[in-house]
Amino acid sequence: MTPLLPNNLISDLEKAMTNRSAEAGAMLQQITDLFLLNVGHYSAEQLDVYDGVLNELIVKVEVAARAKLAQRLAPINGAPTNTIRSLALDDAIEVAEPILSQSNALDDDTLTHCIAVKGQEYLLAIATRNEVSETVSYQLIVKGNNKVLGTLASNPGAAISDPSFGLLVQKSTDDDWLSECVAGRKDIPEHHLRELLSKASEIVRQRLIMLNPDLSEIVQEILPVNAPSNANKALGPSSDYRTAERVVKSRELTEAVVNEFAEEKKLAEIMVAIAQLSGLSVYEIEQLFMGVWTSPVAIILKAVGFHLRTIDAIYRSRLSDGEVIHNDLIQTKAEFIALRRPTAERILRFFYAKRAVSISNLSGGPVPGPSRQLVRCG
Repeated sequence: MTPLLPNNLISDLEKAMTNRSAEAGAMLQQITDLFLLNVGHYSAEQLDVYDGVLNELIVKVEVAARAKLAQRLAPINGAPTNTIRSLALDDAIEVAEPILSQSNALDDDTLTHCIAVKGQEYLLAIATRNEVSETVSYQLIVKGNNKVLGTLASNPGAAISDPSFGLLVQKSTDDDWLSECVAGRKDIPEHHLRELLSKASEIVRQRLIMLNPDLSEIVQEILPVNAPSNANKALGPSSDYRTAERVVKSRELTEAVVNEFAEEKKLAEIMVAIAQLSGLSVYEIEQLFMGVWTSPVAIILKAVGFHLRTIDAIYRSRLSDGEVIHNDLIQTKAEFIALRRPTAERILRFFYAKRAVSISNLSGGPVPGPSRQLVRCG
């Protein structure tokens, strides 16, 4: 019978276990390579052996080695459970994120424990899983910030209970992006949808009616005909962007160019540029960027690869002379710093997918996805 671990590895393994060194990192890679050769065909006893060895090694290596291991094990069915749990609860988010967002070896107990003891980046990774149980969803909704909640609500693989929907509706008050994410759920109970629509801004109500005309009847039922709306903005964009689109098209679209537009307070060109870089419509960018800034602004600017100086420049370009900077810029910058670009890109992909499904249902055909553009940061 072929030994589980080759004899020449045993002595090397014992040596690597004795010190925290590059030897441990090299040994971790060798053991992982060996494990992946026959993954899915190990007995419970053999899997326990690998689990024990990997667990011993990961405490000896640096973050980069643990992160590489997490990336390799995350998509694997039949990965060793104790090792996966250790990686999921790692203090470095770059180690934990691929496991939390992808691994099928995590049970609800581990996920809920992670939610209880870790920060928002960990919760955000969990919210992007292909499947999220009602139990885990509820804990995310209780503890998560609006960025986590919007991502969870946009995830069609997340199961959300009736009480959880009630809490989501409460937390979506005064956050247009989150309100749209929650209202866009096909499984939202009608009584929660009615409550959300009654509290939503006029902009949100009109956008939802565009995607689902049947909602207009509910809106008419819950709002008197002459009731004052929360906003008096037009349904379509407030600017004619045709000239700005020609200007942007004539330039090589880089972060430096967007900074130039911001310094010259060319708002229309800024809106068009960000729309093209993000794959969103100019109308969507206008609604998000011309009002009070919320989480989606940080997500979009991080996803397209911008830097903090560009965030400042874009924000200031919207202010009139003498107008003071408000707390929304501080909050947006804090979220931008905390957010990793792969996470921001994943959130945008959820939005693209949800929007494409909604529009396809209305048009009766598929909707092409957004084109991707690389940003040259300068």
